[in-house]
Amino acid sequence: MEIFTSWEQKALEKVAVNLLREGMAVEAITRVTGLTVEQVQQLQAQLSREN
Repeated sequence: MEIFTSWEQKALEKVAVNLLREGMAVEAITRVTGLTVEQVQQLQAQLSREN
């Protein structure tokens, strides 16, 4: 398991959000960013609430 610093985590989350906005699948985003499915799904839920 990889351990990220706070700023690295925020950067990965920003990339994931941008990929979600582009319509990329959650599973693909997890492979690209190293985030967990749960983390990406939480970001997806936040995006849905914002829109």
